[in-house]
Amino acid sequence: MLISRGNLKLGDLPSFSLPVITTCPGKTPFCERYCFGLKGNFNLLNVKEANDRRLDATLRPDFVDIMVGEIRKTRAPAFRLHVVGDFYSVEYIEKWGNILKALPAIIFFGSTRSWRCGFLSAAIKEFRDMDNAYIKASVDLTDNLSPLNCGWNLWSVEGDGLPCPHDNGTVANCLECRRCWTKKKLNVTFRLRWGDLAEYQSPALM
Repeated sequence: MLISRGNLKLGDLPSFSLPVITTCPGKTPFCERYCFGLKGNFNLLNVKEANDRRLDATLRPDFVDIMVGEIRKTRAPAFRLHVVGDFYSVEYIEKWGNILKALPAIIFFGSTRSWRCGFLSAAIKEFRDMDNAYIKASVDLTDNLSPLNCGWNLWSVEGDGLPCPHDNGTVANCLECRRCWTKKKLNVTFRLRWGDLAEYQSPALM
């Protein structure tokens, strides 16, 4: 199995992740310091090995067929892309595009820092605009670029947007909330999960 089935935040929704940082070409200084993929259970050896296996699988010619089969078996209404990790190449983005075409009834949602990368820009926008793709641009206070003039909606960290209901304890999980995978035109802000908020907001980090 290449997919994960649920976690505390997602509920029972399945997901797919890759190795943190090394598959994130659009990373910012924030990512290097505060990414939750560098903390907690993500540091466990078995979790790191699983993400390494997933990265290896993305290079296989049958990756699309494998993922379509695994996702279809979950019978889930939505699928979370990249709890950690990101879109790292045009070919990889195109493979996910083919997966979405094969599973039009399933919503694929998440965020990406790869909007920042010129060599991925066209492919990631084409993927974002697919009917069943609900992908937001991930941003933070250390980012000196803005995706707003490129048609993106945002997932921000302590930024502008509607506060994540799970962060504020008003819903149990993403499966209950449904906001991020039923509304395309939506900006959401999340709490800083690791580190000191004053340090994160300090001009010295920006």
